[in-house]
Amino acid sequence: FDRGGVKSVYVLDEWIREQFRANAPYDQFAREVLAASGNTHRHGPAVVFRDRREPEALTTSMSQIFLGVRLDCARCHHHPNERWSQDDFFQMAAIFGGLKRKGTGVSPPISGSYEAFFPGGDPTVPHPVTGVAMRPVPPAAEGFAIAEGADPRAALAAWLAEPDNPFFARALVNRVWAEMTGRGIVVPVDDFRASNPPANPALLDALAEDFVASGFDLKHLMRRIANSSTFALSSAPNATNAADLSQFSRAYRRRLPAEVMADAVADATGVPDQFEGMPPGARALETWNFKISSDLLDAFGRPDSSEDCPCERNLSPSLAQSLNLMNAEQLQRKLADKTGRAAVLAAGDLPPGAVLEELMLAAWSRLPTEEERRFAEETFARPGATRQESTEDLLWALINSAEFVFNH
Repeated sequence: FDRGGVKSVYVLDEWIREQFRANAPYDQFAREVLAASGNTHRHGPAVVFRDRREPEALTTSMSQIFLGVRLDCARCHHHPNERWSQDDFFQMAAIFGGLKRKGTGVSPPISGSYEAFFPGGDPTVPHPVTGVAMRPVPPAAEGFAIAEGADPRAALAAWLAEPDNPFFARALVNRVWAEMTGRGIVVPVDDFRASNPPANPALLDALAEDFVASGFDLKHLMRRIANSSTFALSSAPNATNAADLSQFSRAYRRRLPAEVMADAVADATGVPDQFEGMPPGARALETWNFKISSDLLDAFGRPDSSEDCPCERNLSPSLAQSLNLMNAEQLQRKLADKTGRAAVLAAGDLPPGAVLEELMLAAWSRLPTEEERRFAEETFARPGATRQESTEDLLWALINSAEFVFNH
C-alpha cells in the first residue's frame, strides 16, 4: 500500500490489528475488505481500493489473498495445464468494475488527502480480445447470481463464506498451517492449482471443514493446530523421517521471521529498539510499514518496500544475516549498553555459571548443561578478560547460535 499515503495506511493497519484482537470471524473480515466503502482516513478496509485501483489489479490481489489462486497468468492466456481462462479472469475483474471513487486520488509517496469509495458504476469490464462486456462471476462459481442493483463485491463475499466453497477456507487454513509449522500443505501458500496439488489433501480438507464449522474462528483454528500431535513433533530427525521435507512427519526447523528476530535480540539483550515514528519501547512486530529503517529487519528478509506489492518474504538463511549478528554496530551497542542485561549481570556478584544461566534463560529459554557451565567459567577465567567483556562475549555467542536464530 505504498501509494495509499501515511495516514490511510496507518488507519488500515490499526483496523487489521483490531480485527485480530477481537477475533473477528474470518468471513466477516473478508466481507468488510471486499465490500468496503467510505473514507480512507476513517475506514481502514477502503484503503485496499486506494492502492489497487483498477479491476484487473484487484483481481490478482484478491484472488491470491482470499482464494489462494494466482489468476495473473490468465489475464493474457489460458495455460494448457490449468483450468483458468481469460474469461475467468475478466469475469472476476468485473466484480470490481462498478467501484466508484471521489477525492484527490494518490500522489506518491505522500498522498496526504483522502478518497472515498462506493459502488454504483457499471459492473462489467471488456474482454481484451473479443470486446464482450464480461459480467461479474467468481472463478468456478456455479449458479452465481447478483440481485439487480446489488454490489457484486458483497455477493462475492457471500459466495466465499458458503460452506462448500472450494477455495476460501482451504486458502486460509493453509496459510495458518504454514505460519505455525514452517511449511504449507500447498506450497506456495497462495498457489492452489491443478498442477500443484496439496501434500496431504485429507489434512487440508479436514482443517477447512473444521474451520467452517467453527464459524470461521481463527483462534479455534490456531488452537486446533497447536494441540495436534503433528505440531508437537520433535525437529530431531530419525531413521524413518530424515528425508521428509513435505509430509510433516517431524517439525521443520525454520529461521525466525525478521520482526520476531529483532524482538528476540531486544529481549535477550534487555535493550529495546527505537523505530522511526513509533513510541519508545515499541516492538518490531508493532511496526506498520516496511520503510521504517532497520538493517536487521532488512537482513532477515522482511518484504522489500520497493516491490509492488511488498508481500514476499525471504525466509532462507543468508550470509548477510550472519554478518549482521556477528559484526553489526547496533548489536554491539546493545551488548555494551549500561542498562542492558550484560552490564547489569556484569555489575553483580553472581558466579559465572549463574550468569550463563540468566543469559541462557533469556536467549534460549533453557538452563545450561554442565559442559556449558564449564565453558562459562573458562570464559571468565581468561587472562586479562574483564567481567563485562566475558558477559558480553557469552551473550554474543548465544545470539549467534543456531539455537537462537532457528525455531526448532
